[in-house]
Order: sequence, then structure tokens, then C-alpha cells
Amino acid sequence: MFKTLSNTTKILLTIVLLLVIFRLFLPTLVKHYVNKTLDELPGYTGYVTDVDIALYRGAYSLDSLYLIEEKGNKNYPFLRIKCTDLSIEWKSLFKGRLVGEVVLENPVINVVEGAAPAHEPTREHWTKTVKDLMPITINRLTVNNGRVAYMDFSASPDVKFHVQNLQLTAFNLANVEKVAKKLPASVVFSGTSIGGGKLKGDMQVNPLKKIPDLNLNASLTGVNLTSLNGFIKEYGKFDVEAGNMDMYTEMEITNGYLKGYFKPFFENVKVLNWKKDKEEGGVLSAAKEAVIGLLGRVLENKEKDKNNPDKKVGQIATVVPIEGNVNHPDTDNWKTFKNLLRNAFIKAFNKGIEGKIGGK
Repeated sequence: MFKTLSNTTKILLTIVLLLVIFRLFLPTLVKHYVNKTLDELPGYTGYVTDVDIALYRGAYSLDSLYLIEEKGNKNYPFLRIKCTDLSIEWKSLFKGRLVGEVVLENPVINVVEGAAPAHEPTREHWTKTVKDLMPITINRLTVNNGRVAYMDFSASPDVKFHVQNLQLTAFNLANVEKVAKKLPASVVFSGTSIGGGKLKGDMQVNPLKKIPDLNLNASLTGVNLTSLNGFIKEYGKFDVEAGNMDMYTEMEITNGYLKGYFKPFFENVKVLNWKKDKEEGGVLSAAKEAVIGLLGRVLENKEKDKNNPDKKVGQIATVVPIEGNVNHPDTDNWKTFKNLLRNAFIKAFNKGIEGKIGGK
């Protein structure tokens, strides 16, 4: 039957057959390319387990992407993403711009102290890797159910901190909308920290600069302080028995210069459990924590409990100014101490963002 077909028909059938074969092998070819690209990043081993192609929407998906430090903790890879979807943003194409959008499902970033690779990749290395995987400019980024964790297993006890259930959406990163603003892109994010804290924030950014300009507002509220005892024990040499923390911050970066503040609030903090601390650290350790607890009581400002007006909450708060080159910013310790006294003896700080940094 094939012999009875015309030459033109045979050529068309051959082309169709070759295209079908190419489509069948395309995921394997792309997987090989992606794994080679990831593995070329200095100091890391990277790979994906599978690749899916969706030509009809100009997209491909990477299943189970891993990036592991060559001398890192094998139980905690630096990066793990369940699914990465990279596609053309069609609505921007109709506006005359070829840009892409990326959706990360269940990404996990683990920063393990002391696990930095022997050959740390430069900014150029990271940029090249991202461009090789997504050769068109990214205009929209979405993160679903992410997790970022910091761990130091050399400390005793282990120091751990994490934010999970992270949701993040970044819009107009390539300024497709042609927004006539200094900071045309918008980022919103939320999550849950260790100790049940609620993270919420937003940011205006100009990502087209080498060091992006930005204005950031963020809050972390309702953190159970006992969950941070690893940090407190390692850096403060004491621990807490009870208490909650709220933290508010504003940051502005313009031409590589950072200006902003952190505003922490500590409520109902209890440092001393005499019997327990005496048994674990001896009389001197218990006495030190007693002094710390006494200072905490002195610096508390008794505020009315919003949920129970007849009850007062012991609150310690300050404002920590931070300013300078983005790579080496400085904090004003004297002003931080004065703000601590101001909250305790003059007027309590209001919880929330002050709205004094930058302008959007």
C-alpha cells in the first residue's frame, strides 16, 4: 500500500513519523539537558527525576528537583522542589512581550550551618543556571506550600528555625504592565514559623537592577518563645520557660544602601524555673537566669490585654535601627537601648508597621 502513495504523501508521512518520534524522545532529551545544567553549578550536585512536556501551552515541568551541596548534610539537601512548572505567560504575549511564569510546588530550602560547598557559586553562576533552564525573562513567580529552614547541628542543643506553609506570589517582574513606578514589581507572602508564628508581608521591587531596589513590610506574630530556646541558649546562654514574641520590620534598599528597623515585642516572658535550672546548670546558672528575669521585669511595660481588659500583659519592646551598605549594614546599639528604656518607662510602642521607611 505504501508503494502506491505519491512521493509527496510519503514525504509528509515521513515528516509526521519523525515528529512523533521526536516528541516521544523530547522529555528524555530535556531531562538530560536539565540534569547537565544543574550538575554544572559549582559545589553542588543536581538532578530531576522526570520531565513532562506540554507543547500546546509552551511549558515543561520538572518533577522532584534536587540540589545537594557536595559536602553537605545528605539528609537535608539545599533545595528540593516537588514540581517546577515553567511556561510562557500568554497574556503578556498578547501585549507584545515574550516572558515566562514559574510555579514551584512544595519547594524546600535547607540552610545547614557549616555545610557550604567547597566551591561556592557566584551570582553569575546562579544567573546562568536559571537562564539556561528558563531562557526567557520570568515575569511571574508563584510558590505554593514552601518551606525555608535554618539548622546548626554543631550547637548544643541543636539550633533550628523554619517557616513552612509558605505562599508567595511575585507579579510584573519584567514590568510587562509598563508601570511608571520606581518599584514596578509586587511581591506578597505569608507562612507559619516555628512556634506557631504567623508570617505576613509585602514588597515593592525593581528586580531589573543588579542589586534590586525594594521596599519591604513584614510581620511575624504569635511565636512561642520556648520554640526558640535553641537560639536563646546558643547566643544568650540562658533559656525561657514561657513567653511570646511579635516582630515587625520595614526595609528599604536604594542603590545598594539599606535603611530600616526591626521592632520586637516580648510578652509574659518567664526566664527562671529555679528547681529545673539548678538541676541542669547548677546554682550559678540559675542565679544568672534569676538576674536576667529580674531585669526583664524592670524593663516591662504593663499593657492591658486586648482580650481581657481587666488583665495586664508584661511587655518588653524596642526598635532596632539598621542602616548601611546592603552587604554590611550596621545596627545602632545605643539607640536600641534607649528605645528599650523608652518603651519601659515613657510610652509603650504600638504593635505594627510604623510606615516611616521609603515610599511605594
